[in-house]
Amino acid sequence: MTVEHTPPLVLPRGLIFLSSLWLIGSWIIAMGLRTPVQISSASYTPNFRLMLLCIAIGLMVAWPLLRLSQRLPSYPVLHIVLDLSVLVALVQVILWPLRLITPWTALRTAAIDATICGWLLLAGAVVASAVISRRAGPRNIAMVACVCMCVAGPAMASLGVRGGIADLELIDLSPLIAVHTLTEGGGAQPTPAQWRWIALLGLAALAVWATLGAWLLWRRRAAPETA
Repeated sequence: MTVEHTPPLVLPRGLIFLSSLWLIGSWIIAMGLRTPVQISSASYTPNFRLMLLCIAIGLMVAWPLLRLSQRLPSYPVLHIVLDLSVLVALVQVILWPLRLITPWTALRTAAIDATICGWLLLAGAVVASAVISRRAGPRNIAMVACVCMCVAGPAMASLGVRGGIADLELIDLSPLIAVHTLTEGGGAQPTPAQWRWIALLGLAALAVWATLGAWLLWRRRAAPETA
């Protein structure tokens, strides 16, 4: 009788390495290789804002593309959860030290943090729902969904500006627009409207993960009946 040995769930060292390379590239794109002539908060903050936008693109597009293009792992959903834990930890290490050189308050930094992590969790649920399948169709749909979540807001904003519509509240439902808006607030506290968008994002991520968990539980219970 043969016994199948399932490989253990290990820390995604490849993801950590590639994420580090993405962070280095984001830093070079945002900061360049030259020190600003006048070293101050005002001179560094725009560069940090650009760096966070590059990081958001990596979390919403590059990471899903990496996972959805790989073969089915032994523990698909747990693998994604472990990825999310690593990526959320990296965001904390990068974001909070920026308070030393930017005018962002603790609440504004927390709002930026919650926004980035909320969108990452939402993208993670989409990836987790597709990575359990070996078929290309669900994975392609999930990838398109992640790209749309990332670029739909800027596209709507661009169309709104060209059409003469300056106030489009729905474009805040985009990681790039939300991060751009929050990081330009300087030392002011986030507005109640911004907190409402963050709460809505958190509820959406919670609902998607709860739905995914319920569906996986139903699938596991239905499997013995169909076997």
